[in-house]
Amino acid sequence: MQPQKEKELFKELEKLRELNQRYIHYIRQKVNQLLEVMGTQPLRPEELDDEILLEFDPIGVVAGAFHQILEHLRETVQELKMARDELHAIFNATGVGISIIDTNFRIIRCNEKQRQMLVSEPSEDIRGRFCYEVYCYKDSPGLDCPAVETMATGKPVTLREVKKKDRFFQVVTTPLKASGEIRGVIEVLIDVTEKKKAEELMLRTEKLVSLGQMAAGIAHELNTPLGNILGYARLLEKDPSLSEKQAERVRIIAEQANRCSRIIKGLLDFARKPEYERVNAKCDLIEAINSALSLLKKEADKRQIEIIFENGELPSVRGHSREIEQVFVNIILNALQAIGRQGRVTIKGSVRENSAVVEISDTGPGIPKEIKDRVFDPFFTTKPPGEGTGLGLSISAGTMSRLGGGIEVENLKMGGAVFRLIFPLTGGSER
Repeated sequence: MQPQKEKELFKELEKLRELNQRYIHYIRQKVNQLLEVMGTQPLRPEELDDEILLEFDPIGVVAGAFHQILEHLRETVQELKMARDELHAIFNATGVGISIIDTNFRIIRCNEKQRQMLVSEPSEDIRGRFCYEVYCYKDSPGLDCPAVETMATGKPVTLREVKKKDRFFQVVTTPLKASGEIRGVIEVLIDVTEKKKAEELMLRTEKLVSLGQMAAGIAHELNTPLGNILGYARLLEKDPSLSEKQAERVRIIAEQANRCSRIIKGLLDFARKPEYERVNAKCDLIEAINSALSLLKKEADKRQIEIIFENGELPSVRGHSREIEQVFVNIILNALQAIGRQGRVTIKGSVRENSAVVEISDTGPGIPKEIKDRVFDPFFTTKPPGEGTGLGLSISAGTMSRLGGGIEVENLKMGGAVFRLIFPLTGGSER
């Protein structure tokens, strides 16, 4: 009986050994799989004996490894979110318009600047819509579209000047590639309106300089015959045989010749930019306004416009009378042209603190809000060709600034506009 039990126990022991070996083999296999996943070479048998493997907890190791992986993923996701937020902020904060368009010309994304420049309603969702519908108001992409060329050639394209919504833009398109294939286009829109205006202003200024030089040359040529006309007119005035009517006509000839001489001298002064001895010069504002009104009387009568001058008590101010008279001529003439026909221009003078103030108001249509900030820009005019150069208000503003004063402009509640000329009674800047 005893040998039989020993035999059975021996068989049970062999089974346990076999199970242990199978368990050890399983654990070694799983450990090597885990090491392989982690990028490590599998263990050789001598590197991990059977006793250690029996105490090894593969599930715990896997759980720990997954915990480390999860923490790493969380950190990576957080870094990606921060990078995304930074890119999104840069995308929207940049001073140029940016759009990402797919190969079907549908808008994937665009930044806020692009919306402000080209989208009629910046708040509407334009993702998924065709770019040529939203940006160009067309039914299909045109042959001049740079995105079409970029998709066809895979190369960047630059259009130096495109006009949209009354502004000028430079358009640059760049292919968006993935795995070597074109997946869309990145379109960058740069507003070059102000740059274009500056270039045009420079060109027109150069033309004006040439015109001034030419005017100076013509003025010199005209001075001699005008001097002769004036001289002979003065001689005729002394002739006692002239009738009263003839003498009056001679006086008119002399006055008109004098007027032409003053105009020519003004051209020469404009070309030479004389100083007029501004430091000690004084101007009587009432005389300057009356002189300007006498020059503009025929223009006002022709347009059936009444001019009312409420002079108040206006003192003399620092500045050359001819310059200040020209400022009044420019402002009043601008008011007459703004009214067109049948209206009223009112001129009021007053003294406020250390300034003499002249207000020139009209009953015209007023100044549109969108151009109010540009009325003093050189060459800016809303008048038809031939009626204005856009220099009158600009020159007037420059003169007032040089004298240490300024010009304010605003629309009146009852209609029309008022220009407020402010002359300092003390001080001033010389330029």
